[in-house]
Amino acid sequence: MIHMLKAFIDDSGSGGDSPWYVIAGYVGTVEAWDAFEGPWRNVLDGPPKLEYFKASEAESLRSEGQWSGISKDARNVRIDALIGVIQKFATRAIYVRMMQKDFNDVIKPYIPKKWDNAYFFLFMGFMAASTSIEKYVGEGQPIEFVFDCAEKKRIQDPSLLLYDQCMTLPQFGGRVHNIHYEDEKKFTPLQAADLLAWQIRRRFSVDGDIRPQFEMALSAPAERPFEHIVTREDLEGYGELMDRNAMENWAAMGLPEEKRPWRRPRK
Repeated sequence: MIHMLKAFIDDSGSGGDSPWYVIAGYVGTVEAWDAFEGPWRNVLDGPPKLEYFKASEAESLRSEGQWSGISKDARNVRIDALIGVIQKFATRAIYVRMMQKDFNDVIKPYIPKKWDNAYFFLFMGFMAASTSIEKYVGEGQPIEFVFDCAEKKRIQDPSLLLYDQCMTLPQFGGRVHNIHYEDEKKFTPLQAADLLAWQIRRRFSVDGDIRPQFEMALSAPAERPFEHIVTREDLEGYGELMDRNAMENWAAMGLPEEKRPWRRPRK
């Protein structure tokens, strides 16, 4: 009998005002995630009670929000308790990060608008990292990927199309069970992924103020965390590959190179 793993993933930095864009999440067994909900909600129940966890709301402590009246110290105690729940149920933390400026400079101007979001590169990077780790240091179990619900037309639909296209690649064969998007307010493991992604993005975007929750959230699971950085050099390589593939496709269609809809400038 083949057992399956589940990964719950969220992104942070999509607003474009952060130097780093991050996709991060936790991988664990189906049985562990099935048992996760109760302990997580026990921490949320407080007092005071929180309906869900969202890291940006916890950071702001807005007077009109559900964190109203909660001090920074009390907030940190609650976050520490949530990380304690993650420690009991998750197997590994994984994250992929990229400098937004690198993407804007190297890739964004030269690809169709449908794909001009760094999310898609991190999306594929996360799935590739997760399946490779499971192949080489795990037991080779297939993974079901659950992503936080994002804009349907702008993110979800292209991501699902990209998923369908990439599942024909040999590195994903038999290793990805499925992917889907869910609402983090309803799926508590996605709230854990939100906590992790926010802590990671803040750690690398804000100088000087390193909070203990970053290392706690990253190292909470039993297995060693995994990080992958998509560098500017990586993006240059991706761009060259995309350009080469586009040249071949347009040539097969009989379209002269200078009339291609998009192309990267030659170096």
